[in-house]
Amino acid sequence: MAHYYVKKIKRLSEMPSRCLICNGTDLAIDAILASTGPTPENTNYRPSALCLTCETLMIITSESDVGLGLQASIGNEITIRN
Repeated sequence: MAHYYVKKIKRLSEMPSRCLICNGTDLAIDAILASTGPTPENTNYRPSALCLTCETLMIITSESDVGLGLQASIGNEITIRN
């Protein structure tokens, strides 16, 4: 089991090979399940990459004006830091 921490959330149009913020390469792909949609009943899964160095979660989506849901993948936990 892993515990992931998130300090920042960014939306990107494509999967990065490096972190957008710190340029790090230590990325956890889909460790955090992200979903977007106007209501909980009408959501779509979005791929994500979490930078383990600076704790930036990068969500792959072109939608910027819809709600965002986060959930840890099975067996893992997440904490959102201020």
